[in-house]
Amino acid sequence: MKQQIKLLAITLGATLAITATVFSAFAGAPALGRKGGLAAPARAGVEEGGAAACTKLKASEIAWVTLTEEGDVEEQVDSYPEGTNLIVPLFQYTCVPKQVTILTVFTLDGETVFTDKEPLKATNSKGTYSYSLGTEDDSPLSDGEWGVEFYNKKTLLTSGVVMLGEEAEGQASNTVAVEGTVKDKKTKKPIKGAVILILKPGLTVQKFLKGGQKNSDVFTVAKTDSKGQFVLEEPLERNTEYSIVISAKGYKPIGLDGLTIDDEQPDPLQLNITLTK
Repeated sequence: MKQQIKLLAITLGATLAITATVFSAFAGAPALGRKGGLAAPARAGVEEGGAAACTKLKASEIAWVTLTEEGDVEEQVDSYPEGTNLIVPLFQYTCVPKQVTILTVFTLDGETVFTDKEPLKATNSKGTYSYSLGTEDDSPLSDGEWGVEFYNKKTLLTSGVVMLGEEAEGQASNTVAVEGTVKDKKTKKPIKGAVILILKPGLTVQKFLKGGQKNSDVFTVAKTDSKGQFVLEEPLERNTEYSIVISAKGYKPIGLDGLTIDDEQPDPLQLNITLTK
């Protein structure tokens, strides 16, 4: 059953700031753990240095990679094949202030399966933080959609998902699930209660506004939770143009025509949206 979301009265004057990125997951059977040893992929790239000029750790989007036997990054991937026994999400940071502890949370198909904490040394230098997850006996990870979230204590720094297994290797389906986050552009904090509207194909944002913003003009909808995360109720057709409208109380609404998902985009598609007050 579709959730009933009251549409907000919208007047547009801002531009849309959406980064469409895809993340596919990686799996973990029982007895998951951080993998190290020769490859040492689990170590963070934290450099020595003072932290006098660093007041906040800023993280980039998640990249999923494979590693060489020496533990160096081999390549960035959109998904992992069936039989994979190690997945590695990483992010880049600008610097590390004092008293930072990274909490890493892995999920499989939406369920938390592994967590770990690690304090970082303060540094004024840029660097990369990575976490390599695998099974303790090096057996293949479970197929499915894997997700990771990196926190500094209770503050979410960055997150991403990636597919592992048959769905990642097969041909693209005709429809794509769409999920993502809505955050404050300045503070990077998640916005709760933001409404994401996908209009019916062929209907532009301006026509929607001039037509009275009817519920019948909306193809699918979603509302963000306390973490600023959302999942559209209905998947979107590939190679079909949609218009999107995002609004939240206290923020400038934004809209965009011509949102199209081609055959190369992953499923699910991740949209990272920022709003300004």
